Amino acid sequence: MVFALLTWSGSLLAALPSLAAEEPPPTPPPFLARLGSVPDWSRLDPYQGTMTREEFVHLLRHCYARKPEEADPVIRVEDDRALILKQSNLPEAGWYDLRFKTGSPLPDRGPDYWKSPLEVADLPANSTRPLEGLRIAVDPGHIGGKWVTWDDRHFKLGGADTLEVREGEMTLQVAKILRRDLTLLGAEVFLTRETNDPVTKERVETLQDEARAYVARRGQIPSPALIASTAKAMFAISSEIRARGDLINDSIRPDLALCLHFDASPWPGGRPVFRSPNHLHLLVNGCYSATEMAEDDTRLEMILRILQRIYYEEIDLADTVSRTLWKETRLPSFAYDGTSGMSVSDNDYVWARNLLANRVFLCPVLFFEPFCMNHQETHARVQEGAYRGLREINGVYRKNIYQEYADGVTAGLVRYYREHRRRTAPGER
Repeated sequence: MVFALLTWSGSLLAALPSLAAEEPPPTPPPFLARLGSVPDWSRLDPYQGTMTREEFVHLLRHCYARKPEEADPVIRVEDDRALILKQSNLPEAGWYDLRFKTGSPLPDRGPDYWKSPLEVADLPANSTRPLEGLRIAVDPGHIGGKWVTWDDRHFKLGGADTLEVREGEMTLQVAKILRRDLTLLGAEVFLTRETNDPVTKERVETLQDEARAYVARRGQIPSPALIASTAKAMFAISSEIRARGDLINDSIRPDLALCLHFDASPWPGGRPVFRSPNHLHLLVNGCYSATEMAEDDTRLEMILRILQRIYYEEIDLADTVSRTLWKETRLPSFAYDGTSGMSVSDNDYVWARNLLANRVFLCPVLFFEPFCMNHQETHARVQEGAYRGLREINGVYRKNIYQEYADGVTAGLVRYYREHRRRTAPGER
């Protein structure tokens, strides 16, 4: 009897692995960008039938997909619709069915909160306030003060009396000049931050679990060093920019966002060194890789930008503003190799690149990258500070670097909106 019971128990135990193998695998969580939210595909419902197949394909292939074939696994373009994969790691979740516009070739516009120049109130003839009626968000990139150690956008080259270069504090200086000047020209101007402190309420310490889970979802070994670096990036980049995105999309709701940055050239060995050349470029949103489009939330955000036709406004603005910024700075252009950024126009100063800020700020975004901070001349100008008037820099009399930056941006916005807004003739009302 005991032998029979043991034999029966052994047979049952032997069968258990096969029974377990028959259980369906757990459903994987959505494949998301760092700190991304599970996408709500119903956000695309109001855009049904608002864009033709030809326009959708043009925007996707010309600006947004780095290469046309990189979008194919997650976006299927058919004759009358685009099928968009809802969850890239779970095809069983299905496809979102986006129907194209048929009939009239005139575009239909879906919902958005930003106004194009033609939708802003008419500009009176000879107006001295060409930005009247515009809402402009100014986003000073990065953070400063005691937080710079988390941001990795600071360095010091020189002796004890040399000022440390801190990008987050430099962009805030430019932002405050822009607010003053653009307000005088009629715009309502909103800064995403007024101080060196972060906007997000999260901190590195509160993001440890998120970092560990993110590393695991990406199939990496969650070593303490990797978790620490991931939590740091989540705080200083992901959480901070997403918090600013919430502010822009939910509260400010601008017609245009200006993301202010200073560029830097990489230095070997992890120690800052002076590098040449100095240069300037502006970015519009685009150049999504296959990996980026595989992220479910990123894919939805890209499709929203396509359907809102944000590219047209961004590229025209960037073209105009890049020219006035070049006139102020006289910096040469910068070139990408087509991997992280690509050319989408005949302007050597304007490139498409997918960055978190110019993706989640759901309006036209100009992303500025002038002046290499570790170029010797830029570094010297930072040491000069925000002086008044002109000073001789390498044989040329120049404004302080912050005023020069702001003046180049302001001149471009004035030129663009003067050219693109409707005007009221004298005597009209």
